[in-house]
Amino acid sequence: MIQAFINYAKAFIGKPYVWAGDGSGKKGGFDCSGLVLECLYAFGLYKGPDLTASGILDMALKKGWKVGQKAKEGDLLFFGKKNKIIHVAICIEDGFMIEAGGGGRSSDNILTSTGMVRKRPIAFRKDLISIVSPIFEK
Repeated sequence: MIQAFINYAKAFIGKPYVWAGDGSGKKGGFDCSGLVLECLYAFGLYKGPDLTASGILDMALKKGWKVGQKAKEGDLLFFGKKNKIIHVAICIEDGFMIEAGGGGRSSDNILTSTGMVRKRPIAFRKDLISIVSPIFEK
């Protein structure tokens, strides 16, 4: 199940970064939380309303998902400062993640966005503050 989750996320590589994007509608691209939520929705891991990166962490903790110390495949990675989560991504293999980024808040138009969904080393970001493992149903 975890490998299918990762493969699903990888299928979006190259899609444009669009702030507040969820991959559908006029915007067509993703922001970080939109990408992660799309993957969670597709695997029945979340069925609620749209959430920010911080909201995804809150939801995961309320569901009792395990907080870890070392990222492993399928884990959700949260970045920011202790009291302010600003980014979320998915660990896809040892040392790498899938994220939607690089566009910023001004990238609300698919035609002008310079960011995208991409594979990137986790270590590229120095502000990893939480790692959470979703509970996949068997």
